[in-house]
Amino acid sequence: MSFLDELYYGNINPNENRNRRPLPYEKAVRTFSDIESKLPKELNGENLKLFNELVNTSDEISATSGVENFKIGFRLGVQMMCDSLLFKENRALRDSEYSGGISK
Repeated sequence: MSFLDELYYGNINPNENRNRRPLPYEKAVRTFSDIESKLPKELNGENLKLFNELVNTSDEISATSGVENFKIGFRLGVQMMCDSLLFKENRALRDSEYSGGISK
């Protein structure tokens, strides 16, 4: 199958790429998780409700920003690909003005 076929049929899922995260990220997630598990024991009533709303809103912000950053990166990649295909035929791979003297 081609790349487009794979994408169409849902076989390409970049959001599932779970590479090892950098240490500062892992540390921040661990700290957040520790605090998130301790606070509900200390809070009650309206304060607990506000805390849960804060966590849920933070999750929504993070998810939304992740999607937007993915879109921006994808668009930049497409623009780079398009730009690399739009050139004068006689200058392809022979751009002596910018490549340090490679001649035609």
